[in-house]
Amino acid sequence: MSTHEKFELAEGNLFRTKMEELYKLLIQLVKVRSVVSSDGEHDIIDFIEDYVRDWDYFRAIPEQIVRIPSKGDPLGRSSLLVCVSGRESDKTVVLLGHTDTVEVDDYGLLADFATTPDKLEDALKQGQRHLYPKAQSDLESGNYLWGRGTLDMKVGVANELMLLKQLAENPDSFEGNVIALFVCDEEGNSAGMISAIEVLKQWRDTKGLNICGVINTDYHTAQYPGDDAYYLFRGTVGKIMPVFYIRTLETHAGDPFAGLDANLVMAELINEVNLNPKYSDYSSDEISVPPITLKVEDLKEVYSVKTNHEAWTLISVPLFEQTPVDVMRKMLEVANIAAENSLSRYYRYQREYIEQAGIPSETIHPEFEIITLAELVDRVASQLSEDSDRLIDRYISPVLKDLDTREQTLYLIRQLELLLPDRRPRIVVGFAPPFYPAVSCSGTDDVFFQGVDRGIGRVLKSDCSVSSVALAHTLYAPVQAGVLESDCSVSSIAVESGRTAGGQYLLDNGKELKVKTYYPYISDLSYLALPYTDDELQIMKDNMPTFGRSYHVPLDTMKALDLPVINLGGHGFDAHKWTERVERDYSLRILPELLESIVMEILGA
Repeated sequence: MSTHEKFELAEGNLFRTKMEELYKLLIQLVKVRSVVSSDGEHDIIDFIEDYVRDWDYFRAIPEQIVRIPSKGDPLGRSSLLVCVSGRESDKTVVLLGHTDTVEVDDYGLLADFATTPDKLEDALKQGQRHLYPKAQSDLESGNYLWGRGTLDMKVGVANELMLLKQLAENPDSFEGNVIALFVCDEEGNSAGMISAIEVLKQWRDTKGLNICGVINTDYHTAQYPGDDAYYLFRGTVGKIMPVFYIRTLETHAGDPFAGLDANLVMAELINEVNLNPKYSDYSSDEISVPPITLKVEDLKEVYSVKTNHEAWTLISVPLFEQTPVDVMRKMLEVANIAAENSLSRYYRYQREYIEQAGIPSETIHPEFEIITLAELVDRVASQLSEDSDRLIDRYISPVLKDLDTREQTLYLIRQLELLLPDRRPRIVVGFAPPFYPAVSCSGTDDVFFQGVDRGIGRVLKSDCSVSSVALAHTLYAPVQAGVLESDCSVSSIAVESGRTAGGQYLLDNGKELKVKTYYPYISDLSYLALPYTDDELQIMKDNMPTFGRSYHVPLDTMKALDLPVINLGGHGFDAHKWTERVERDYSLRILPELLESIVMEILGA
């Protein structure tokens, strides 16, 4: 055996061992069922803390592990900060990952297996639940690990922990610091991240750290049917949530045209805004998904023959470059269109009815008033000669413990609107929590992103990259005919890797790693910068009365951090579905190399 062959074998065996350890850690993490807002959120943080405290590195310096309580959290959940330091330097890279998952109810009879991937895979192979064709093909391929949290996002957490462990075992191999934040409640209200950024800023300021950038390892998936590329994102989409309250005119169901049905108006509003690309946000080369309703409800609490005259809805509006001012302007337009279209439909139907019924005249209703929530508060405060903040507190304080922050918003609107003497039909437009700013790269971020690019390039230029899917099959699944017959762990096929003509990256499995600006799913990266002016934020706060009362976001901390971010995480399909699965080859072989290389490039190794 030549020296070169011995080197390749040694490198392959080492990488194989790392992959095996990463795989086993991922399975352990998945088996800790950590559904958001459950006791499992405590369990997963306990598991991670116990795991890292067992390392020799942290036995010597245990103070570099910090438990972070979530402020004001009734469930008492915590997040975890873990810091590994190398040779003395202020340079710091932050890793970010959330530890909670969505619920497992959708697994039905297989719910007990939702977090035990081996049992779940066996049940699926036995046909205990039917899979759609693509999922069935993925099951047969052996290249996917199935179960809740495998993709979103415990594979990312496992990768971060393995990288931290490697750095802790070799602290002389890099300069500066790697801080990992493992946060709770990402699938809920981001209580973990909101508290964690306060601690991160405190560490930065007290220890004099220069935070170069943040790497989130949340999952990514196909952007359209048939898409087989992988993705790196240089930012994250934001979100703001308009609330619409509709109050119309009640009547007896036997005399429907004597009133105006709130559900008719709501239907027109939803028809206008829901899934309409007209209200998407745009950047230079990307378009956000359109708005979508997250809650629609009429407010008639008991059955009677009185028609419904109140309804409300919450609309999720993605943000790229829009500000709260832009969104409010568009949502007022939506309200006006809904009012006009509903009255037009009402009069059209009434004319058809009275013509057929032989009724001599029609009922004319007042025009709608469209106002913002802030205008409603100011109007009632002026009417009562009361300070606006005191007015809000007077109504919200008694329901803080009984209603969630969105229901508190509705309660306030209903109570204040009742006080207006003018009873014409009305639509009130405001904002309800949560709020996630959009974060993207800017010219000041060049150093971080250049380091990311060089780190990826260093992996792609390697002559000793480990073979693609065959290794993943060998380690974690029965060998299939023609896939891999020997115990080789180094590729026998030379695949040229590097930049493609379009400026993307070509990986050794023949697929592209594409670069986009906005991570398309809401993420905690939103809390690491604040790209809005004080006036733009004031519009949001004025129209979100629970802000600073039951909903707290440290805007000053976000603005002070102002960090460049990327998302580079595991790949798979069907996050939040019972067919959730993570691709083994990319997520357990390629991704660890990319993350390690990026961090080492930025920290001067």
